[in-house]
Amino acid sequence: MPVFHTKTIESILEPVAQQISHLVIMHEEGEVDGKAIPDLTAPVAAVQAAVSNLVRVGKETVQTTEDQLMKRDMPPAFIKVENACTKLVQAAHMLKADPYSVPARDYLIDGSRGILSGTSDLLLTFDEAEVRKIIRVCKGILEYLTVAEVVEGMEDLVTYTKNLGPGMTKMAKMIDERQQELTHQEHRVMLVNSMNTVKELLPVLISAIKIFVTTKSSKSQGVEEALKNRNFTVEKMSTEINEIIRVLQLTSWDEDAWANKDSEAMKRALALIDSKINQAKGWLRDPNAQSGDAGEQAIRQILDEAGKVGELCAGKERRDILGTAKTLGQMTDQVSELRARGQGATPVAMQKAQQVSQGLDLLSSKVENAARKLEAMTNSKQVLTKNIDAAQNWLADPYGGPEGEEHIRGIMSEAKKIADLCEDPKEREDILRSLGEIAALTAKLSDLRRQGKGDTPEARALAKQIATTLQNLQSKTNRAVANSRPVKAAVNLEGKIEQAQRWIDNPTIDDRGVGQAAMRGLVAEGRRLANAMLGPYRQELLGKCDRVEQLSAHLAELAARGEGESPQARAVAAQLQESLKDMKSKMQEAMTQEVSDIFSDTTTPIKLLAVAATAPPGAPNREEVFDERAAYFEHHAAKLGGTAEKAAAVGTANKSTVEGIQAAVKSSRELTPQVVSAARILLRNPGNQAAHEHFETMKNQWIDNVEKMTGLVDEAIDTKSLLDASEEAIKKDIDKCRVAMANVQPQMLVAGATSIARRANRILLVAKREVENSEDPKFREIVKAASDDLSKTISPMVMDAKAVAGNIQDPGLQKSFLDSGYRILGAVAKVREAFQPQEPDFPPPPPDLDQLHLNEEPAPPKPPLPEGEVPPPRPPPPEEKDEEFPEEKAGEMVNQQMMVAARQLHEEARKWSSKGNDIIGAAKRMALLMAEMSRLVRGVTGNKRALIQCAKDIAKASDEVTRLAKEVAKQCTDKRIRTNLLQVCERIPTISTQLKILSTVKATMLGRTNISEEESEQATEMLVHNAQNLMQSVKETVREAEAASIKIRTDAGFTLRWARKTPWYQ
Repeated sequence: MPVFHTKTIESILEPVAQQISHLVIMHEEGEVDGKAIPDLTAPVAAVQAAVSNLVRVGKETVQTTEDQLMKRDMPPAFIKVENACTKLVQAAHMLKADPYSVPARDYLIDGSRGILSGTSDLLLTFDEAEVRKIIRVCKGILEYLTVAEVVEGMEDLVTYTKNLGPGMTKMAKMIDERQQELTHQEHRVMLVNSMNTVKELLPVLISAIKIFVTTKSSKSQGVEEALKNRNFTVEKMSTEINEIIRVLQLTSWDEDAWANKDSEAMKRALALIDSKINQAKGWLRDPNAQSGDAGEQAIRQILDEAGKVGELCAGKERRDILGTAKTLGQMTDQVSELRARGQGATPVAMQKAQQVSQGLDLLSSKVENAARKLEAMTNSKQVLTKNIDAAQNWLADPYGGPEGEEHIRGIMSEAKKIADLCEDPKEREDILRSLGEIAALTAKLSDLRRQGKGDTPEARALAKQIATTLQNLQSKTNRAVANSRPVKAAVNLEGKIEQAQRWIDNPTIDDRGVGQAAMRGLVAEGRRLANAMLGPYRQELLGKCDRVEQLSAHLAELAARGEGESPQARAVAAQLQESLKDMKSKMQEAMTQEVSDIFSDTTTPIKLLAVAATAPPGAPNREEVFDERAAYFEHHAAKLGGTAEKAAAVGTANKSTVEGIQAAVKSSRELTPQVVSAARILLRNPGNQAAHEHFETMKNQWIDNVEKMTGLVDEAIDTKSLLDASEEAIKKDIDKCRVAMANVQPQMLVAGATSIARRANRILLVAKREVENSEDPKFREIVKAASDDLSKTISPMVMDAKAVAGNIQDPGLQKSFLDSGYRILGAVAKVREAFQPQEPDFPPPPPDLDQLHLNEEPAPPKPPLPEGEVPPPRPPPPEEKDEEFPEEKAGEMVNQQMMVAARQLHEEARKWSSKGNDIIGAAKRMALLMAEMSRLVRGVTGNKRALIQCAKDIAKASDEVTRLAKEVAKQCTDKRIRTNLLQVCERIPTISTQLKILSTVKATMLGRTNISEEESEQATEMLVHNAQNLMQSVKETVREAEAASIKIRTDAGFTLRWARKTPWYQ
């Protein structure tokens, strides 16, 4: 089947497909309409010339290349193209003699399909060879990174740097050229991100090697920490380069990324559970331990992490972990409540505490088993993937030695492990059947090679067959691993809400469990937020989560009994809708407050660590102070990461922002211990310039990453809500300061004043980012003026706080400080007001009519109302023609996945009127056309002409959506929204072009009996996947365009009317 992962392949295949589509239509006109097919000698000759040129270039390349895989895979592609071309030429000659010839029509359609398929194979083989060139350079860098372990002197370091630099430059250039060539936006982003990380880590690596060499050669303290820094950087760079190699080999959307993320999440959860279990058990053992102290918080964290693991599991495993965690949470609440009432030492409380302690051991065991199972499957999958490359190289070499058999045996061994872990017996048997086939074929090939017959046509055919079977085996094992995991809900809140809402509206629909998975994800995030809150607030949010969970389970039960459309189900759905809205509101409120608190100050702990690391050798308690500061820094970094994850999950962020936050959190977790190690080296080597430079390098990298994380978190939450939460927090800080002055507590006063200053500076940072993001001069001016006013109030408040702290009982100083605090509060209110939606400028009111006198004559009397029949009411406005989505008829064959994708786009577009809005009009047309295509794809008789025309019409509407979206983006004053809109609509032209090509491929198969079922299903699967991507991209474009239209330049002269059909509040 054709693949379109590069612009070159797409640009060559599109005109070929266009020519083939004309031939296909001619074939159908002859077959169905009985028309004579015109003379095709000239167009076929043009196709033959183009194909011959392609084959000639390919053969020349094969003659000069040393790539054995290319030498093996090119010839079959040549044969396929040349045979197809021969069929086309024969068809042209036969049709010239007899325009109604049936055999000629068959040759025409088979030749057309062969040309398209063979050309795709040729291009893919050539592209794979180009990718292998890049991978060789990447592997060279990987090998040279390991040389860092033997660099032990400054001369070695200079040589190492000189040798590494050119290779890194070459790799970066090749990766940059490759990412520009790719059509998959996600793959481009992944390559760019990984390459940027490698570039950022290069100076860190040099610094880490330098400090290692320095400490080791001078026999100073800190060699062990320097070694950790060096090894971490080498490992991190190696991981990123391996990720680059993996992404380079992808030709379709990445199906493996989830496995790595899930495995990492499980391992991190397990490590955190292990680190907190002793503290949790200590609290449970002590009947006098206070409710809400660190031990109870440790239990909450363990249950929170176990819940995360449970959500990553499927079936019984998931139910066990989540059920156990929920039960232990309820029992912990009971223990905490008993201790709060002073009844912690009663037999009931002691027994409950012991049960919780035993339950934690059981829960930890279940989490560990889940992590091991996933790790075993993903490890087997990765080993299998690595061995496939070596096995393919052995198969391509007719004189390969017996070591290649070992690679194939390794592949079979790992595939067998995956089969053993499969819960689906059909999948397990399918994998085992492939293993038997590979074993038999490999034994036959090895026998031929031992006889010196490895270069015979029989041996080459066997090698090709084994290579194909290995690829099929890899696909089967990948599918088995993917199917062993739960269905994935959207990564962001709005996506989950949409999926859940779709299920609530129609609980009987088969959405593969996505709606309920989204609902579970929302409830899990709600409980995660609740666990970080104080008693009554926690119980309130937990109650809302429980309510949503109960209603969701009830609705699912009714749907399972076939009562999903009953009045009772509709009543439950309505209650669930309200409860979900209520829970979402409370979650966002809690998350915004947490972000306001935790992100009010991100860098003070690392600055304090720097001060402790550079303390003079004679400073008292130098080591103890450093250890305390290091622990505080690590604790603070963990809180930042945890809060950022909650903002990603519960905020209003889109998918790319969520993934950006997750990447930043991961980097923070990896960098934090390395910063502590670098600081410890500096502590133990005072005055060492290399140690100082290395710490500064690590510190700056950590700060840069946290600033990036903070910016993404600010994007993920509503700015006005954050300002509201910060303003409320400043009011509470002022109240605390008033209490501190009344109770003569200068330290408490200083803490409150510091908090006020930090929150005010955080507001300034948010305002500055919003000003930089906007191109609206009026908005920028208002926010900047308010920010300047706020900035002027901070220093006076700090000075007044210092004065009153020195003489806390002076009423005059107290008043001055409070006045300063209220001035800050007033300035914060002005910043907040600057973000309020601006009211439109209305014209002045008309003058008082009583004051107007035209003349002194009285007005004539009002005529009487007409008597008789009442006039009819005004008729309603005419309905828009494109409103109704076609309902499926009984017994009608359609492709359900395409139909569902089309329906979802239509539902999104139907929220808005298409009058005065061409984007909505085009989106609705696309949805209706895609619904039609879902019928044409499954048509038993097949209608090639209609399928090809339908794809062309969809592509035309796609071009219109893209053009209009770019116009909206051009006039949008919000840079962030503009970028999001352009990124989304950029995907549409590529996907619509691919749709035309895939539709042509599918059209060549409709009504044909000489096509295998597997080949036909594969073509349909690719077409369906493409259709889903296109509908999703257009749906996202509609949403982003609506968001962008709110911030259109007033002088734009370009307007789209966004009139909501059903207001959001109804």
